[in-house]
Order: sequence, then C-alpha cells, then structure tokens
Amino acid sequence: MNERIYVAVDVETTGLVPGTDELIEVAAVTFRRHELLDTYSQLVQPRQPLPLKITRLTGIAPKDVAEAPFFNMIGGDFARFIKSYPIVGHSVSFDLSMLRAQGMNFTQPTYDTFELATLLMPQAPIYKLSALAERIGVPHPDAHRALNDAIVTAHVFNHLLGLLEALSLDALNEIMRLINKIDFSMRDLFEHTLREKTRNAFFEPALPGRIQPPPTIFDIAPPPGSGEPQPLKPTGDARPLDYDEIAAFFAPDGPLGQQFPGYEPRAPQVHMAQAVAEAFNLSEPLLVEAGTGTGKSLSYLIPSVFFATRRGERVVISTNTINLQDQLFFKDLPALQTIMAASSMPPFTASLLKGRGNYLCLKRYYEMQRSENLNPDEVRMLLKVQLWVPTTENGDKAELLLMDRENGAWNRVNVTPETCIGSRCPHFRECFFFKARRQAEAAHILVVNHALLIADLAAQAHVLPPYAHLIVDEAHNLEDVATDQLSFKVDQAAMLKFLDDIFQTGGAQVVSGLLSELPAALQAGVDELVAKKIAQASDLIRPALVRARTAVYECFNLLNAFVIREGQDNQYDPRLRLTPGIREKVAWQEVQVVWANMTDILTVIGTGLAQIEEQLRNLDASKVDGYEELLLQVEYLGRFAVDVRVKTGHIIFGDEAIIAWLTLDRQRDTLTLTAAPLSVADMLQAQLFAQKATSVLASATLTIEANFEFVKDRLGLPEANELELESPFDYEKQALVYIPSDIPEPNQRGYQQAIEQALIELCTVTGGRTLALFTANNALRQTYHAIQEPLEAQEIAVLAQGIDGSRRALLDRFKEFPRTVLLGTNSFWEGVDVVGDALSVLVITKLPFSVPNDPIFAARSERFQDPFGEFSVPQTILRFKQGFGRLIRSREDRGIVVVLDRRLLSKKYGQQFLDSLPNTRVRTGPLNQLPVLGERFLK
Repeated sequence: MNERIYVAVDVETTGLVPGTDELIEVAAVTFRRHELLDTYSQLVQPRQPLPLKITRLTGIAPKDVAEAPFFNMIGGDFARFIKSYPIVGHSVSFDLSMLRAQGMNFTQPTYDTFELATLLMPQAPIYKLSALAERIGVPHPDAHRALNDAIVTAHVFNHLLGLLEALSLDALNEIMRLINKIDFSMRDLFEHTLREKTRNAFFEPALPGRIQPPPTIFDIAPPPGSGEPQPLKPTGDARPLDYDEIAAFFAPDGPLGQQFPGYEPRAPQVHMAQAVAEAFNLSEPLLVEAGTGTGKSLSYLIPSVFFATRRGERVVISTNTINLQDQLFFKDLPALQTIMAASSMPPFTASLLKGRGNYLCLKRYYEMQRSENLNPDEVRMLLKVQLWVPTTENGDKAELLLMDRENGAWNRVNVTPETCIGSRCPHFRECFFFKARRQAEAAHILVVNHALLIADLAAQAHVLPPYAHLIVDEAHNLEDVATDQLSFKVDQAAMLKFLDDIFQTGGAQVVSGLLSELPAALQAGVDELVAKKIAQASDLIRPALVRARTAVYECFNLLNAFVIREGQDNQYDPRLRLTPGIREKVAWQEVQVVWANMTDILTVIGTGLAQIEEQLRNLDASKVDGYEELLLQVEYLGRFAVDVRVKTGHIIFGDEAIIAWLTLDRQRDTLTLTAAPLSVADMLQAQLFAQKATSVLASATLTIEANFEFVKDRLGLPEANELELESPFDYEKQALVYIPSDIPEPNQRGYQQAIEQALIELCTVTGGRTLALFTANNALRQTYHAIQEPLEAQEIAVLAQGIDGSRRALLDRFKEFPRTVLLGTNSFWEGVDVVGDALSVLVITKLPFSVPNDPIFAARSERFQDPFGEFSVPQTILRFKQGFGRLIRSREDRGIVVVLDRRLLSKKYGQQFLDSLPNTRVRTGPLNQLPVLGERFLK
C-alpha cells in the first residue's frame, strides 16, 4: 500500500502572468492515501488592484486582502509546511511558476492531476478540477478558493492513484517502457506503483490491462451488445408522407404534447415540417429560412424519421458545428426515439459518422507501439492511447484530450486511405472505423458534418454509405466549407516528405522509403521478369529524386524572395494572390521556368511509380510479404506525384477556374501554395444535389430582403423551392435596434474612441449584460484595455476572447455573472445561445464586411458587374443577421441591439441590412442618448 506523504498546493492570483500578476491566496494540504493530515491557508496582500473578475471567481474582495501580509512575510512558513514532500497540483506548473516568481524554489517531484487525469480518465468530457471532482463524487464548494481547491486536488489525486494501481503488471511495464523514452515529470510515480505491483504480484489476483473505475463512481455502463448491425433494406412501401399525420405529431394531444406538459405547438414549426415532408414526397430541392425559435431541428427530424422508417431508406443530416451535431445525436434524436416508443410508433436507428482520420487504426497503433524511433510527442500520445484503447467503444479521437503537437502525432495511428487495407486487415472485425461504417449502413438517420459530406464527394472516398436523401442544417456555411474541402495546399516540407517516402539516405535510419523496402519484399518466389522491371523503374526514379530535391529548394527559395519583394507594401498580410498581373512580371516568369523543370522531374517520378504499381498488380499477393500495404503505398505516392504536378501547375501557370495564392509565415519561415475553386456551385449541383432524390437546406439566415436568389446562386440550386418562416418571437416588443447618427464611420478619425466611450457609458447603465461583436482582434484588444478599468470601477467585469480563456469558459462566466461585458470576434457571431437577462444588450461594433484583399473574396468579387453591391453586401448581410440572432433566444428575452456603424444610415445599402432583419423597431439619434434609451428600454 502507498503510504507516501504528498502535499497538494493551490494559489489564487490577480491574473495569469507570472512576474506581472501577483498572489492573493496560498494553500496546501498534506495527505497520504485516504487520509488528510494537515492544512495551511493564507491570504496575501498584492501590490496591485484586485480585478473584479478575480473577486467574482474567488469570492476574495479587496477588503479581504487589504490587511493581509505580503508574501515575503509568510513565504518561509509556507515553504516549511511544504517541506520536501512530492507536490501535487491541478495544472501545477502555473502554481509553481507564480511561487517561483516570488523567489521559492522546488526540487522535489511534482505531479499534475490535470495531466494524470488525461492519461487515467480518458473520455472525461472536461478536465477542470470541479468537473473531475463531480465525476468521482467529491464535493467541491467554493470552487476558486485555494484551500478548497487543494483539498479537492488531494482527493482527485488519490482517486487517480487508485486507477493507476488497478492497472495490470503488463500494462504498467509497457507504460514504463514508453515513459523511459522521454523526460516525464511523473516517472517516479509510475515506477513506485510498478515496484509495489511487482512486490505484491504473487498475492493479488490478475487484473486486466485496463482502467476499471469503481462502479459507485462511474455507474453508467456501456449498453449491452446487440449483435452485428444489419444494413438498412428498402421496405417497398412507397406511400407518400401524410401532411396531416405530420401536423398531428405536433398537436397538443399528439406524441409531443403527451410527453411535455404545457407544450404549445408553433405554427412555423409545423409549416416547415410539412414542407420538408413535401420535399420528400415530390423529390424537389427545398431552401428553408427558419427564424430563431422556430424549432427547425424537429421540423426536419420528424418527417425524416417518418420517411426513413416507412421506406427503409436512410436520411443523411449534415451540420457545420460540433455543438449542433452533438445536440442532434445526443439530445434530439434520443428524445425523439423515446417519444415515438411511448406512442407505439415504428422504432428508428441513428448513427454518427466522422471522417476516417478521427478513428484509431489498431494496425498502425500496434506497429507504432513496436517502433523504437519515437519523438516525445509521439510517446505522450501513445501513452494516452494505450490507457484509452481498453475503455473506448468508438475509437473516436474526440474522446481523448491531446495537447498541442500530440495532435500531430495522432496522424501516425489514425485511419488513412493510403494505409487502410479494409477487410484484408487482421484487425478488420474490431476496426473502429468500419464498426462506425457498419452502424451507419444500418441507420435510418445518419448525422455527419459538412466537412465529411464534401470531402466524401471530392475524394470519392465512399466513407458515407449510399444515400439519396439529404438535410443540410446551418446551410449558410456550406459554401465556405465546400471551398475549404476542395482546396489544395502544399509547402516545401510536404514535397520533401513525399520524396523521402520514396527513398531517403542518411540520418538515424540510414536508408528508408519505398525503394528501400521493395527488394526485401520481392525476394522469394517472385517472378524474375516482374522483379527486374520493378528494379528498372526504381533505377529510373532514384536520380530523379536527387534532381527533385534540388528543384524543390530552388523553387521555394525563388517563391520566398518573390513574396517578400511583392509584399513590401503590406507587411501585415502574409498572402499574395496570383493574379494575371502578377504572372506577367519578369520575376514570376523565372519562377515558372524553374517550376516547369520540377514538373518534368515529377513526371518522371510519377511514371516510375506507375510502372512499379503495374508490375505489383501482376504479382501473386500471397508471395509478397505485406503486399496490400506495399501496393497502397505505391498508389498513394503515385497519386501525390500527379496531384502535386497538376495542381501546382494550376497555381504557378494559372487556371481560370482556380483562385491561387502564396502564404508566407514569417515566424515559422514556411511558404504555402494554395489553390481554391473560384465557384463551388457547379460542383455542388452536379455531384451532390442532382444525385439526390431529396435535398433540404435549412438555416436561420438564407435570405436578403426576403429573397433567396443570392444563396441559390452561391450553392447551385437555381430551381429550388423556397420557404421563409418568421420567428415566433415578437421582435416589435422584445427588441429595439439603435443606430447612433453622429458616430464617426469606421474609416474616420475618432471611431475607435467613440466605440470605447459608448461601451463604457452604455454598459454602466445596463449593468453589463452585454455582448459586443468585433470583426478584428486588434480592435477588440484595444477596446478591452480601454474599457476594463472604468467598468470595473462600476463593478462590471470585462471578458475578452483570446485574453480571458476558452470560448466555453467565457460563456459560462458570462451566464453566471450578469454584471459582465463579453467581447468576441468571428466565432461569437454564431452559435452563442444565452437565454435570459444575462444577455440584454448586443453591440455590433462594425458591419462584418470581408477583408477586401482576402484572395477568395477578391477573386469571387471580380465575377460581378457590381462586386460590392451584388456580392459583398449580400454576403455581409447574412453574417450581420447571424450576429443579430444572438440577442433574442426565447419568448421571455428582451434586449437592445446597438449598431455602432453609421454606414447603415449614410450609405444606400444600409436599408438592405435593416430590411433583412425580423420586423423590429429601429431608432436613430445622437450617441449620447444611447445610455438613457438603453436603461429605459430594459426596465
């Protein structure tokens, strides 16, 4: 039994920067397994003001620390309490860095419960101390006081020790084998556990090599196996959906009403559900704009389930965000299954499918385990995967918390097209990806994201099972996602890796790559003529590889010099769009000459790889060791050679259908070549919508002034039916839009100062409760620093994206503490759902126009006779509507939208923005009337 004494340490501070921010409380707890021994806690007086947001988090007020000692007065006592015990803490590096900034030094072992939990508690949704405490059943009062945190940390650590001790001897030995390859701060903890386990090996029953948490703590058992899922089969029932039956489901006495007391049907929701049913019946595409509060998810889920169960044909539902994907799969669909079961309706199945790269490949994982050539990030990733594999049902990377470069290491163990041999793999039956694929084939409703939907089309990867019926939610994002998925990127490192994958000499491995593996694979029992032809092709490739490496360096050196020279006038934008004017320059023609040389070399390499592939296909697979993997590798390298040659040709020499640009990352010293489609509409129409019997696209923002034409043109759906549904919310009563008439325009002097002053005065009278949306990080940061002190003097905290924590943490704090102002940029314009008084004021600081020199935006603008009016304005209106939709999220919500951009009044296009909003009162007037108006409206 582990009888070591540990000390859990926690500190509270004025901020997060050691040496700048200061300690306000320190605490420590000495403990051993199952026993707290002693405690130490002391408030500390900082030499700087205590920020309001820290007071809110900790409950420590300025008066509490006003008479407290400075740290140098109590540091000795604190050090004597800690002694030389091993130090335990949650994200302990922060606590120690703050203490070191005060002159303390630590030489004893340190154990981080955050890092340890990511290893021993895989699949925990959140690794915050309070979340871990709740998960293991430990009370956690006053979550941000140092002593309570230290005590809870001790309990969490003891629980983690229990999980560690539950590992089998074999598992611990394998973990130690990996740990010994890297500098790991908790090595001695694992060593101590292994020694104890070895000493008691003869007296303990054998334990499995997995983590087995106590059932009293983790009481949610995995569902019992229900056998192999069977592919969905058509029922032969071609009856159309009954619109009255759909409406009856939503009626007060229908299945929904029977399950939810007080349920009130929403006319727009029923209207949409019937329209979706009609799209299924008539096989006609449908665009639906459903205002906030419509309940559009159920409006398409219910007819989809009715149709899928009646016909035995799956419906694919695609979302853009993980939040909506999770809401559908983990909340809405299970609720609908329960409702339908209670009403004795036919059952349905649902599945969630992600792209291949999200799933663990057992074959690659076991191969990597045996590898001796691993870097520290790969070892850390392997440690997490090893402790996760026995517990996971899905093998989905989302269940793991991989940090920084561990995410890159994941690419060595995930499923990839170039390494997956499918049913010929020895791990095929237990393969996580194919298990998910079989579940998808058996599902009536299949939930995916836009990225997989488009990638599956682009690569013809057939990750998705065949389907004829498609619902696209968050459809306003589809063009951007399609553009991203259909784009091509390559840099110098990728091209050199391609060459190394073919053949590499020197370095730690001496010789590696395809050409070094072929002779060994083709030794015994292989036709001599075939082996000779493969050797000849290899001899053709080898000298070309040498020339190719030289050409890659020469090409990228020229490109770097060109970008630096052309970008001298704009040091802030790292991108250079390759326009016809750029390509006419003499310096660019020099680039084209050297790139043509590299293209010729790539042609030679591609030809040689094609010859090797042809000969491999002539061989008896049973006589070649690792034949399937070898053939896949050759196919992949051959495709890469062709793709790079063709697609970089479009970038360097030009293609009217392609937008091309170069991006120079000066910090990392890397240059990337990128090509994106000028339009995705034709591809979406030909390869997606025209192939489906049903296509329904839904969003809260698809129209410009009640017109769908802009979105129909962008997405390739010129003949789609349309349905615009107003929100059931009463915006006339619930909301007010105010536009100051005397504020400077964004390009005029005094604009930034006017924003800052407006926010200070408005938020003072509203008591915070404000979300302010920005279009640029620098404007957000400048505003944050200007308004923080004046508002904190009024006990109103200011939180900012990129400064005060993650998006989730910021929203949680914003909801918890109403007297708060939250500043956000791009990701806060969508998906923020704050119901109630916590969000009563929405400030749109600037109309969200695209950056004019963005390569994709600039190129697409040029296709219009009036680029600004026909493209820029409609695109911006859709974003503006998304931002506007953050305010009113329920029938009880009430609030004011302030637009600090006078162009809504001074420019002709301003009325288009206002006419695209729900029917809302709009007021204009002097900026100095805003605080009075805001205070009066919210009373």
